[in-house]
Amino acid sequence: MTDEHEDTSLELSRKLVVLSAERTLSSWIRTALSLMALGFVIDRFGLILHRLPSSGTHAPLYPRMLSTWGGSILVGMGVLMTLAAGIRYLHFARGYRREHRTALGPSLHMGALFALLLAAFGTALIVLLIAVLP
Repeated sequence: MTDEHEDTSLELSRKLVVLSAERTLSSWIRTALSLMALGFVIDRFGLILHRLPSSGTHAPLYPRMLSTWGGSILVGMGVLMTLAAGIRYLHFARGYRREHRTALGPSLHMGALFALLLAAFGTALIVLLIAVLP
């Protein structure tokens, strides 16, 4: 009876470790998404300031390039954070699966795939901010 209870307890703790790693990946991706959104907002705010009419007494504001580069850098930081989190999660999950011989299911590749897709989206957003959008 105790051996069966120990096996169940051990399997439960292994599942909790994997779920904890997935939560950590999720929080890193949330942070990266926030950085990307902030970068986009900064770029668009510079566009608004650029389009404001200037009065005759003050020189017009032209912060477009500064806000574009600042926003693009923040989006780039989000992309790097997403890639780093996805790679760390994949490395941990593969090592944990190999060491403990546990089946992790499809979540192993789903988390890494989502991080890769988000990084591709962020890279496309950088290209749009710098090259395509006015």
